[in-house]
Order: sequence, then C-alpha cells, then structure tokens
Amino acid sequence: MVPAAAPIKARRAGFSRPRRRLCMVRVLIAVGSNLGDSQRFVREGWHAAVAALGLIDARLSRVVVSRPAESVGGGTFSNAVGAGQSDLAPAVALARLLEVESRFGRTRSPGRAPHARTLDLDLLDWGGAVIALPELTLPHPRMHLRDFVLIPLADLEPWYVDARTGIGIGDLVRNLRERHIVPAAASPCP
Repeated sequence: MVPAAAPIKARRAGFSRPRRRLCMVRVLIAVGSNLGDSQRFVREGWHAAVAALGLIDARLSRVVVSRPAESVGGGTFSNAVGAGQSDLAPAVALARLLEVESRFGRTRSPGRAPHARTLDLDLLDWGGAVIALPELTLPHPRMHLRDFVLIPLADLEPWYVDARTGIGIGDLVRNLRERHIVPAAASPCP
C-alpha cells in the first residue's frame, strides 16, 4: 500500500487562492465623453469601469469621434465599446458604473435633457439577457440607432446578435438611418 501524500497547504506565505467566479457573463459597455481630453477620459473611464466591475478578459474597441446624437453641448464625442466577463448582477454593475461616472465629474438629473459630460458609461448587453426594469433596459433600447455604438461594437464583436430583435450586428449597421461618426480626415483627434 502506498502512503497518502501529505496535504498541500492552500495558503503559503504571500499567496492566496484566487476568488472563484461563478456564472460569468459577457458584458458590453458603451464609453463616451465630450468634455476636456475626451479620448483620455474614454480610456481612463474604461479602466475604472473594468476595476469597478472586476471584469476579466476586458477589451476596448477603437475610439471613434462623433457629432452628438441629441442636442448636447460640449462639441464632438469620443466613443468606444468595451467587453468583458463579469459575475455581478446587472443592477449592481449599473450602480458601480454610475459611481465611476460620478468620480469623473458626471452629474445626472432625472428628466433633464442630455448635456455635456466628462464620462458616459452605458450598459449595452448583459450576456444576451432581455431585461426590462424601471432603472435598466437591456439590450440598450437606443443602441440600434447609434453608429458610434454599433460600428465600434462590430469591430469588437462581429458575431453580436441583439437578444431582443434577433438581428445581427452587420444588419444593425446596414439599417442605420443617421450617421454621427466624423470621418477620420475631419476628426480633431489623432
């Protein structure tokens, strides 16, 4: 009979077992800014969102420059879409994204018209779930109207399908009626 090996201690000096993640889902987040160094705010805002949500396998699309989709002051927007894996509940993630926006100087006023902002973080999709709550609707109810969301999303996840409509990203882009992205040659950002 072979003697049993001695149990290995799970915690050695300076090491700890990684947190076990349950029920990971793909999360898509729109990131935008139109005040100050907007491209820097997009990048730093994305990194803050990744940390706040504990995202793994986080990726950020290229940044595009666009005209405002609504009557928003502050000039052109820098926009991108980020993707990652999360084990949070969608409502918890939304609350954390709002906290990140607040740290970047964003103020939200219910019923108030859209305004210029240092950082805008919108949940676009949560693992393909269809969610309809007073504070959160997923997939994002207006993303199919916004080229500055769909085009970066198509670059990042070319196989994306809107869970509510069943329409793929290629058809969503082709069906756009308005274009807001500023052509690269006319863009004020490198």
